[in-house]
Amino acid sequence: MSDLFSLIPFKLLFLGCTIYLWKRLFNYNRSHHSGGINYWALGFALLSIALAIISVGKLYPYGIVSDLLVFALACTWIMALPLNRLSGQIAAIVILATVLLGPLTYLSHYQVVGGAMDKDSLIAIFQTNHAEALEYLASFTSAASIAPLVLSAVFVIWLIRRMNTPQREVLPSRAAIALSLAALAMLALAPLERGLFTYPIHTFVAYKKDMEQMRERIAHYNDREIEEYSVSKSGQGEVYLVVIGESQNKHHMGIYGYGKDTTPHLEKLKAAGELLVVNNSFSNYPRTIPALSHALTQANQKNDKDYIDSVGLIALMNEADFDTHWIGNQPLSTSYDMALGFIAKEADHLTLTFDAKFTSTNKDAQKPDGVLLPHIQKALDERDADKNLIIFVHLSGNHTDYCKRYPAEYARYEVPASKAFWMHLVRGGPGRSEECYDNSILYNDFIVDSIVNQVRTTLGDSNIGAVMYFADHADDIEQGGHSRANFTFQMVDSPAMVWLSPAYKRAHQQRFSALRNNLNEYYPNDFMFDTVIGMTGLNVSSNVYCADCDLFNPAYRLPLSEARTMHGRMQYQPPVMDKQEQVAHQDAEAKSAEADSGNTLFN
Repeated sequence: MSDLFSLIPFKLLFLGCTIYLWKRLFNYNRSHHSGGINYWALGFALLSIALAIISVGKLYPYGIVSDLLVFALACTWIMALPLNRLSGQIAAIVILATVLLGPLTYLSHYQVVGGAMDKDSLIAIFQTNHAEALEYLASFTSAASIAPLVLSAVFVIWLIRRMNTPQREVLPSRAAIALSLAALAMLALAPLERGLFTYPIHTFVAYKKDMEQMRERIAHYNDREIEEYSVSKSGQGEVYLVVIGESQNKHHMGIYGYGKDTTPHLEKLKAAGELLVVNNSFSNYPRTIPALSHALTQANQKNDKDYIDSVGLIALMNEADFDTHWIGNQPLSTSYDMALGFIAKEADHLTLTFDAKFTSTNKDAQKPDGVLLPHIQKALDERDADKNLIIFVHLSGNHTDYCKRYPAEYARYEVPASKAFWMHLVRGGPGRSEECYDNSILYNDFIVDSIVNQVRTTLGDSNIGAVMYFADHADDIEQGGHSRANFTFQMVDSPAMVWLSPAYKRAHQQRFSALRNNLNEYYPNDFMFDTVIGMTGLNVSSNVYCADCDLFNPAYRLPLSEARTMHGRMQYQPPVMDKQEQVAHQDAEAKSAEADSGNTLFN
């Protein structure tokens, strides 16, 4: 507290000097007939400050001073330009447009995403491929979000033309230089804080610092020091699949009580006693790379480890002499996916149907997930019967643009023309369409069921195997996608479910029983590492394996009071279901209990 009070005199000094600069600008404006540019500039500065306080939620005096100084610099330079020349007009337009770019970028982001710009936003912008970025913009940008940019451009041109009057005198270069140097000196001394103009700069600096650290750590990925551990596996010829969904919200799945019949195949499997659904599953983060970097490594909310320095699941399987495959419909070669790429590329066999290195990152070249099925079947057919096999399947799932995630025959729910028009006008494109999202869930249901059928047919009744399905995170259709900036718990309410072969249930009764007993426990997907260890029956030393994090272990425990998301930084809160969803969920649970009572232990 004493440190805070010691800064007050300096903050007041900065603010006093800034007020003095603006007073000089007003005096110059009156004496040189500059068309009131300083009134407009000060108005924009004050608007930026007000919006910064409201949207960021905090008052940062240095940030306020920074915004005032930036607009004062712009005002000074424009007053010193000869606006009776075309070059002067163009320079003035560029200056004003540049100054307004900060607030407009922030406000446009707020309009499209629904929250303040942060490092995650910049990662999504700079570390994705251009085609995916364009698809995202097409999915979430509306006429209303573009309007401020267009209106600002028109206003800037009008303002410069209005200033160009015969009475106007150019501000002497000596005065302009003096004011500019004073403003620049204060900007250099004042740290970048969260003013509306300076906040994107502050965020960009933090993003660049994080990316440099990430690249340095990734460069030494193979040289990192991993704690010593032991791993072994008894038995051979077992087959396991870990299927990773994308952006799937379990509250849009009929099997979780959604009012629409979006998961008919999975519900049949559950009714037959073949599919075990984890009712209170959720994600550890609302973005793919951070979520999977914890799901597929030892790092989780209990041990608070860094995934870079953690044991990876695929590397662990390699150590246990599994034949490992990664089959994906999402790219790994772009810098955005470099962290996940290092984990995935540890597999013995890598197959990507959509990737810059292997195929293309043109979004038009990405086909629905059915393109993966032949590759999965090939891996199953060519397996070595004397070795255990594990296949990681990475779906494009329910990623935006939702309307492009499924073939035409799965367009069961149509977007009304009036709704599509309204969405393009105000709320973004079909990227926010509940109908397209539900269609993509329906198609995902077909894909997961097809994978289960492939494994079932391959194993028959006498071979041990299992399919674990989970999604990296969810999407909030109302808020628009998934982002830390506009976080809601809908963005992490993702599904998890397990199919076990009859032979698995007979051979591993204790694991099967523990899984059934744990289905109503809270389960974050950063426990997937330990759960796959338990599912496959690896013997792993306790410094790596967490029995309390394994759904196949009777010791599993995570009460709601201890359940956390956002990499352990936020307590998880289940979204409140509406009345219709509650009724559907209760009906589904009643049917499930009835089906369970009619099935034997080894069905």
